[in-house]
Amino acid sequence: MKNIHVDFWGVRGSVPSPGPTTTRYGGNTSCVSITVDNKILILDAGTGIRNLGSAIIGQPELEIFVVVTHSHWDHIQGFPFFTPIYQPDRPVHMFPTLHKKNVVLSSLIDQMDGAHFPITPDQVPSNFNFVTENPLEFLESNGFHMELVPMNHPGKAFGYKIKIDDKIICYFTDNEIDPPYEKSIELDVLTEKCRNADILIHDAQYIEADMPLKHGWGHSLISQVTKLGESAEVKNLVYYHHDPERSDDDIDAELETASKTLKENGSSVHPYFAYEGLKLSI
Repeated sequence: MKNIHVDFWGVRGSVPSPGPTTTRYGGNTSCVSITVDNKILILDAGTGIRNLGSAIIGQPELEIFVVVTHSHWDHIQGFPFFTPIYQPDRPVHMFPTLHKKNVVLSSLIDQMDGAHFPITPDQVPSNFNFVTENPLEFLESNGFHMELVPMNHPGKAFGYKIKIDDKIICYFTDNEIDPPYEKSIELDVLTEKCRNADILIHDAQYIEADMPLKHGWGHSLISQVTKLGESAEVKNLVYYHHDPERSDDDIDAELETASKTLKENGSSVHPYFAYEGLKLSI
């Protein structure tokens, strides 16, 4: 049985939010890693990927796989600062066609155009391996069985259901559970996709006070995520993609409310509100 380690490097949504009110949960945008033996699967390349790069730059034996859910800024803007790509000949496997052909590839690379970032792709000394043919098969051959799950999000996004041996990790960020627009996934289907997952990481950017203004902006209410985790009987529920306006104290209060709700309902779900440095092992 493999040891699977899930690490959180960036947990904010929309825009980085550094400052004195976000020091405990962190202000970097989306980035999570899953490490199995000498392979690391990186989910999204928000600003959190910079610290991840610093942590693994001294581990050249670690094989890197980068998967992005969609091309909104908060999921790609850290990539040029990912230091392993500046290590000569270090292989970095990237998957630009998992959901929209070339869109993520162009978004990641085009930001390094000299105008928005001083170093261009042809100056990067690592070995980019853009896996454009049979990417899911390539990932599975390296131990990561990946299922694409469409999310409800403006501009389209996909989540990933990841199976490693008998363990299941669902990374469902940027998903609006009950949007006003045509759904890409219904709640009952979503619930079954994450049924009995060992870890469910789900977008939880909004609270009731954000509505109705932000209804349709592509993110879920914290209370909706609590119900989803409970209905799907997941083992560990990670609330993720925190609103940049949400302070540490605000998030503490939301964690207390969610924990109380789950306890009162007799649920065995273990809740976490993601923070930079959170480590889960399964």
